[in-house]
Amino acid sequence: MSNAGQPVKLPVIHTLELSHFTLYQNRNKISIDFGDGVFCLAGANGLGKSTFLAILNYAITGIVASPNQKFQSAKEYYKDSLKYAPGYFQGRVKELYRNDAEVTVRFTVGESEYTVTRDFFTVQSLRRLEIESSDGKRVWAVNDSDLDGNAIHNEYVSAILSDTGLAGFEQLVFLQHFLVTFDERRHLLFWDSPDATLYALYLVFGVDPTKVADAAEWARMAERLESQARNAQYQATTARDNRNDVLKRTGPDTLPNMELLDQHEKLVALQLKAQKLLEGKTDEVEDARLRVSVLAAESSSLRRDYNKSFASRFISQNHPGQHPLIAQLLENCECAVCGQTGEAVTHAAKAAIDANSCPLCRLELPAPVDQSDDSFAQLEELDSKLATAKEQLVSAQAAFERLNAELSSARASLVEATDTLRSFEQDNADELKHEKLPSDTDAITKILQQYDDERREATRRRDDFRARREEYRRKLAPIQKELAHKYHAAELDFVPTFQRLAYQFLGLDLEVQMYERARGPELVLTINGTRRRETTQLSESQQYFVDIALRMALVQYLVGDEGVGGMFIDTPEGSLDIAYEGRAGQMFGQFVTQGNRLVMTANINSSQLVLRLAEECGSARMHVERMTSWTTLSEVQAESEALFDDAYSRIEQALERGNA
Repeated sequence: MSNAGQPVKLPVIHTLELSHFTLYQNRNKISIDFGDGVFCLAGANGLGKSTFLAILNYAITGIVASPNQKFQSAKEYYKDSLKYAPGYFQGRVKELYRNDAEVTVRFTVGESEYTVTRDFFTVQSLRRLEIESSDGKRVWAVNDSDLDGNAIHNEYVSAILSDTGLAGFEQLVFLQHFLVTFDERRHLLFWDSPDATLYALYLVFGVDPTKVADAAEWARMAERLESQARNAQYQATTARDNRNDVLKRTGPDTLPNMELLDQHEKLVALQLKAQKLLEGKTDEVEDARLRVSVLAAESSSLRRDYNKSFASRFISQNHPGQHPLIAQLLENCECAVCGQTGEAVTHAAKAAIDANSCPLCRLELPAPVDQSDDSFAQLEELDSKLATAKEQLVSAQAAFERLNAELSSARASLVEATDTLRSFEQDNADELKHEKLPSDTDAITKILQQYDDERREATRRRDDFRARREEYRRKLAPIQKELAHKYHAAELDFVPTFQRLAYQFLGLDLEVQMYERARGPELVLTINGTRRRETTQLSESQQYFVDIALRMALVQYLVGDEGVGGMFIDTPEGSLDIAYEGRAGQMFGQFVTQGNRLVMTANINSSQLVLRLAEECGSARMHVERMTSWTTLSEVQAESEALFDDAYSRIEQALERGNA
């Protein structure tokens, strides 16, 4: 996988030290070396596994992810999250140790090595900072005696933005919290927030981070203006309804033709219904067309494999002259391809065979191979797959033709509904526009005039908001097109990586494609030829682990062939049924064997997931930290400590099997 020219770099974590973090009451100091593969923190429920991942991200970013904080923009997320960390650590650090408790993390970004020390209750502040170049030469070092904590933090921000290539510290926070980390929030990058997905795609696929910051701001402004336009439209509608209500209460002579208005509303509703039906059928036809294309490609590929296998078996077991095509040529002195006849035809074929060449393509005949019953079984298997693929293709083509006919019908229905509405409006133009004013009093006239003014002003503001919204969308368009272009250029590298990871878990063929929508490019997932736009179309465990596979593929693409990617995963083992536990471990193992790193937490009895991952990596590439020694177990947990020992023993045995 290559990401040539990609400027963004991610931190790669190496060590972490905790002092006086009293949640882990049995350890006054904790030192962790994360190694080059998997670091798995295994423990029981309630011991602080999720807190450990929060500490890792806090050490790098100074932010703890709030479970209730929704993503609207990177800047807003960073600003709103700053105040959450002190409250999060309250209670996890005893009052007596507030001043002593600290975390130190060492990580690299590109060629620079960072050592960062923070306390847990002062935001945007560092106690110590060291930055060294790759040759070991110290380029910068300060501690709390040289500068105040905020000044050190500012130096840190400046340095890390230079090394990561990002345009703002909020972008680093975003990548750590929404791309690199899958934590107890269970936030789904793929489905939960289109804005977060789009922001990640911008940064991963190489759009200039400065442009990304601008694009995010413009998109946010466009959304706000759209919301304001809807509010203004609501105010205009309310003013109109209030005016009609006054007319209704002033007497029958002033009433509009309500029967006519009801009929008009019904025709408008029918047109909207026809429009939605057309949009739905358009999507279904597009899905069906994609299904036909995929199956046609699969059938063609299977046909090539079958022909190749058949030819290989035939040539290996028979003289080339006995092949049906060649035998017919030699016997009839006639070429079945070009139609030429005579001895010259047979002479040319025999000369080719004598020269060990194929009479048709003139390439050298393959060397005979040892053919056993396995080759015939392979032919039978390919033939079965080919028949299945053909049946599926015929079915898909029939579905496409049916849906295409339904699309034509839906299009005709919309045309009919639109024509009917237009004709009705033309025939009743005067009645629909006529609004009689009461002549009883000047007061009623003034009230009606006030509602008219409110409606006109609200309509004017609505149009103004929409015009300004379109200005921001026009600014966004070139950046969105740039993303689409960069994604399509990266597709041949990124998509197969995603497919391999997801197949390890799902065991199903999976495709991801980018479509350009009104609000911006959007990723659409296809499983076995069916698009999955909603999370309800996948089980909970499928949602979680497909999302993790997506993040892994994005991280791997971002760091490139020569880089090292890392992820923090609070394993959602509770969502897995037994059929998927081992496959999830295989998926994690594949990510690590590509040279990446994984910091994960797992329940000690998480069964096949950790065991399969241990077998994939072995002790050389995986360390399992026994968390039960970090803190005091509950009474129930203490009574079950023998079960914990047994679980750890099984994991250690799996690590040994992985070394074999």
